[in-house]
Amino acid sequence: MIHRTLVAAALLTGLVAAQSTMAQTAPVANLGFKLGDNVAIVKAALGTNAEPESMPKNPRLPANVPNLSKGKTVLHLRTKGIWVFFNATGTVDTIRLDAPFAGDVLGVKLGDTTKQVIKKLGNPIKKPSTAFLTMQSYRYVIDDSAYVNYDTNDDGVQIIFITK
Repeated sequence: MIHRTLVAAALLTGLVAAQSTMAQTAPVANLGFKLGDNVAIVKAALGTNAEPESMPKNPRLPANVPNLSKGKTVLHLRTKGIWVFFNATGTVDTIRLDAPFAGDVLGVKLGDTTKQVIKKLGNPIKKPSTAFLTMQSYRYVIDDSAYVNYDTNDDGVQIIFITK
């Protein structure tokens, strides 16, 4: 019985470790880095010396609510429209792209209409959800471990998020 418990615990530990190391298999075109990369790789790909900044606790949350941003950082290149969010271990867990980002993700650019997104990529993997009350979010698969969300309004794609 103890042997089975140890084996089950070892398998569970291995599964959790494998899931935490899963990241995109290829860099995002126009960026040169991917989910799971570290700060040094991101800075080299973006050609910047800027350092990630600590993410503050949301001041609107009550004092007794845990700080979910503790240890997390963000690198925001305002002139490029690129936000890179790092988890507490220093690896990329979210990428946000907004104006003036000029590249594309899966062939979709900022400003593309919802019709253009669907024409290029087909129907999203789930029914569009409302983002920030004025936008619809369309989700697609990048690879086996990453998704892309295109947040659109009447003016087209406004924000692109790449997440696990």
